[in-house]
Amino acid sequence: MGVLTVKLANPKPGALYEIHIPEAESAEPFRWRTLPNITDPDPDVIAPHGVSFLLASCFWHDNDREGTYLAAVRQLTKQWSPAFKLLVGDQVYGDWPADYLPDFTGHPEVEVYADRYTEYWGDPVYREMMQCSPNFFMCDDHEFWNDYPEKQIHLARSQSEFKNNKYVRAAQDLYERFQSCANPGDKPWYHFAIGKVAFFVADTRSQREFYKEDGTARFMPDQEWTELELWAKGLQGPGILVLGQPLFQKDGNWKDHSLSNFAEDYGRLWSIIERSLRRENDHEKPHDILVLSGDIHTGRFAVGRRGNLDAPEGVPELIASPASMIRPGSKEPEEPDYRFRVRHNGHATAWKVDPEPFMTLDNNIAIVRLLPGTNGRVLFELSIYQVRPYDSRSWWDRLTGAAPPRGALIQLFRKEIELR
Repeated sequence: MGVLTVKLANPKPGALYEIHIPEAESAEPFRWRTLPNITDPDPDVIAPHGVSFLLASCFWHDNDREGTYLAAVRQLTKQWSPAFKLLVGDQVYGDWPADYLPDFTGHPEVEVYADRYTEYWGDPVYREMMQCSPNFFMCDDHEFWNDYPEKQIHLARSQSEFKNNKYVRAAQDLYERFQSCANPGDKPWYHFAIGKVAFFVADTRSQREFYKEDGTARFMPDQEWTELELWAKGLQGPGILVLGQPLFQKDGNWKDHSLSNFAEDYGRLWSIIERSLRRENDHEKPHDILVLSGDIHTGRFAVGRRGNLDAPEGVPELIASPASMIRPGSKEPEEPDYRFRVRHNGHATAWKVDPEPFMTLDNNIAIVRLLPGTNGRVLFELSIYQVRPYDSRSWWDRLTGAAPPRGALIQLFRKEIELR
């Protein structure tokens, strides 16, 4: 593989550029947009026509050989002209189906992950999907293995002593070379802004500790917590917090742990959101935080609330998952935890999630569009699109060759909210 870096001298924010790369397969130039308004001196500016981006996660290559993911991204790119894609985990399944290659190099751990990245990134259809717009990346467990760093019965590579596990180092190295090298900064987490809308893309996976029953294990390191708290304290408008796993998720188990299993870190995350809603920041104004996530193989929109908080829109959470469902996959949408309590520094708070959230098992992509709102707020237009209908065929149907479901790209969900 090779990495080519093209730097633009004094690019105009939000401008569309044509870039021709002779070594690329396509004779047509790429048409990519620079990040809008990040250098605009007025922090209140959001382009009058709006700024859009795509949100997706969980792509299992074996279930989309015909390229419906690309077809959907291509069509949505023409329709919305997104500034970028947020790909928030499981862009590659390094652990399923489990394979063990012959050791020709003396480094089987590298072979395993390099082979899977080659399968995905080497597919011209998948590569064209990536090239439709710039990308921001974040990893989740399948860049390593299911429920990483926990041990998995079916994977011998997960059984080794963690500190000496060559497979961990190989998976991390390949993730950095294929994905995180495209992100800003030099850490697994990062942040950026569009006008007064500030993004924080949190890595809750690659630095995660082994689960402990007392809830004291960490899913983020101290440095990331410090930067996240400073980010929230300095908000000048709405925040967008991007997580590898949802906030409104029930406790997991030995099969797959949730953020809520890490009770102390989970409570600390909620305390950051609550302080922002309570005006405990540099500007002494309430700022809403929209949560974006993936992971659960369910497209979902839900809103969390706490009774005595002045937050008309609550804490909204939008999930786009999966872009292509793994098999065997989910049979029912994953509902949020409708009532839960969190604790931080000895202070417990109760939250509830609005009943009847939108949920779908269909393969999906989300679109987020930012527009000027009223009274200095920002209007968020949230949409979930069906990439391909849910595949409900039985094992017998698959064995006898029954055709998988097909369908055109359709909008399943749309919601407008104004955030402060």
